[in-house]
Amino acid sequence: MKKLLFLIPVVLLLTTSFANAFAWAVKDPVVIEVATKHTSVGDALQAVKTALLKQKFIATDGVQKTGFTATRTTGAKADYYVADVTAKGENGKIKVTISFVKVGTGMLRLQKVAEAVKEDVEK
Repeated sequence: MKKLLFLIPVVLLLTTSFANAFAWAVKDPVVIEVATKHTSVGDALQAVKTALLKQKFIATDGVQKTGFTATRTTGAKADYYVADVTAKGENGKIKVTISFVKVGTGMLRLQKVAEAVKEDVEK
């Protein structure tokens, strides 16, 4: 009976720790919007692709007409990062929106990556 009373809190503790680990794995996306100096959508997307390559993101399906998706892996299949890029022209200026999403429990700080990419694209 004493063993059973001891095991119940241990099982509850393990269950709550696993539930918290899964809750930490899903985070809100980091979204940035950049007004570029480029004259065409293609040039702006190429500049974003170059900035993402510096941060080790690789375009998965190539660059489309108005956007692309890039991923960065950590070596583990459970942890990866996704950057979804869309561009549109408004009033003669090209605006690029980049959404960064973390899948898994990786240690990469997406806000720092987003700031570095924004700085590169604005040059």
